[in-house]
Amino acid sequence: MHRLVWSIHMKPSTFETRWQLLMEEYGLQDHDWLKDMYSIRDQWVPAYFRDIPMCCLMKTTSRCESSNSSFKVNSSSANTLVQFMLCYETRIDNQRYMQRVAEFKTSSSVFMDSTDLAIEKHAFELYTHAISTEVRKEIYKGKLFCYIVNTEDCDDGCVYYVNQLDKRNNATNTFTVILELSNQSVSCSCNNFIRIGYLCRHIFCVYRVNNIERIPAQYVVKRWSRDVLPKSLFSIESRYGVDTRPQAAARSQILEIVTECVDALRSDVGGLSSFAEQIKELKCKLLNGGPVDDEANNDNYAAVEELLGVSLDGDVTLDNPDGIRNKGRGKRRRLSRAPQDATSNSAVKPPKTPRLCRTCMKYVTGHDSRNCKKKKNKNKSGNEDEDSSSASQEST
Repeated sequence: MHRLVWSIHMKPSTFETRWQLLMEEYGLQDHDWLKDMYSIRDQWVPAYFRDIPMCCLMKTTSRCESSNSSFKVNSSSANTLVQFMLCYETRIDNQRYMQRVAEFKTSSSVFMDSTDLAIEKHAFELYTHAISTEVRKEIYKGKLFCYIVNTEDCDDGCVYYVNQLDKRNNATNTFTVILELSNQSVSCSCNNFIRIGYLCRHIFCVYRVNNIERIPAQYVVKRWSRDVLPKSLFSIESRYGVDTRPQAAARSQILEIVTECVDALRSDVGGLSSFAEQIKELKCKLLNGGPVDDEANNDNYAAVEELLGVSLDGDVTLDNPDGIRNKGRGKRRRLSRAPQDATSNSAVKPPKTPRLCRTCMKYVTGHDSRNCKKKKNKNKSGNEDEDSSSASQEST
């Protein structure tokens, strides 16, 4: 049912035939709801809207749902008129920001071809970033997944029958493309240009066979082109909360002029190079030989002189600082913290603190329990006792 109803390539006559076959296959001829929906099929089935321009861009409830979801983010039904106007300005500013982001992606994207066809580069230069991505997909699929099975000559041109392959390389549908070489007008039975606004893969397949390297002007919808919106919409002056001082306005105007020139020369490499050289020459004139605000510099020098208390008239020579070693262990350069004797330059050592000897149980500074004399005497007397006892045992 879904494949039958929502097919974008099906004609109304084909839909009616397949609908009857589907009802007979599953015994649904007497189903009340399906009979009612079939009676108003021209109001909801996409096959009946395929000849209406841009029919795929707007659904029945898209307009009200998009506006409701847009304003519910910042506003509510309990807001006053003043609050609603503030929320409205916030939402409009958000939309302008999203548009500036899309414009930046379009102007800053770099072309990378995937088919080695000149028409792909022309599509990149014509359309915005989002639409050029879709058009280049159609060019790519027209080269790899479409092929011509038959041709017929007509009065002013030629009729091509193009087969389209699916992911399994099986032919799914055959489309009819009529090309008039005199004015390069073309039409396809899928009506992709009427429904969405750009050419389909079947037409690009025919263009590739006929060595057509540029998209005709009559098939470039203005709403998808790069320069459809005036540059004033993206200017800084149209944003909320910007600096309105004269110097800020002049700076913004200069940036807008440069951006407009770069956009106009986006596809001309020689023009961009020449424009860059002119900008460099102007930069050199301004920085080296241009007028300098002496009063402002004098005020700065006077403020520095007053702060430092010195005169800045003479030349100042600056040398590189001495290198220091800040890695590794380094050398032993510890400073002695001992106080100096008044009569000599030698350092006077502080007196040692007495420590408790665990053998003689006295606080001393000359020895500890390891080298105490009392411990040595005990060890000597113990050795003598052991010698006498061993001698007595031998005698016995």
